Amino acid sequence: MGREIRKVPSNWEHPRDENGKFKPMFAESYEQVLKKWIENNSLWSEGKHPSQAEFPKETRDCKFYAEWAGDPPNVEYYNPNNWSKQEANCYQVYETTSEGTPVSPIFENTKSLERWLIQDGYDLEDAKEFIKKGTEFTYTVTKFIDKDKQISDTVIKEKGKVSKIQRKKGRGI
Repeated sequence: MGREIRKVPSNWEHPRDENGKFKPMFAESYEQVLKKWIENNSLWSEGKHPSQAEFPKETRDCKFYAEWAGDPPNVEYYNPNNWSKQEANCYQVYETTSEGTPVSPIFENTKSLERWLIQDGYDLEDAKEFIKKGTEFTYTVTKFIDKDKQISDTVIKEKGKVSKIQRKKGRGI
């Protein structure tokens, strides 16, 4: 599970569903992702897609690009805007467990974002590193399965440190 910093306009309002909850949405604009999918589809139709050359055995039975890469992108899961760098001049933190929903207000500069991250529980070094990288894993969950295919242990690691271990027998896989 992770977080990323996205560049957004100062007046951006992330779309919500009919219940008022944020709609999960990838950072890329639908327009850009669809154009790329159409380009790849055209290459596939011409037999010139890089995957067809790299994986000839695996791709030979795929007549259509969608059989190899999946259906065209769904507009519901992508940003409906195609902002310029001048328009997207602010910062907002998103969770990336789903396609992405905002978890912070919008900040005009990284110093304001840094202060918010510290108030949110980051230490200064982690906040600076997150801003520098733009993405991070906040925690991972590892489940250990015993010989009876039962969950024997669950280890939760937060920011690289084991923060909690639960020892419970769980349902099988």
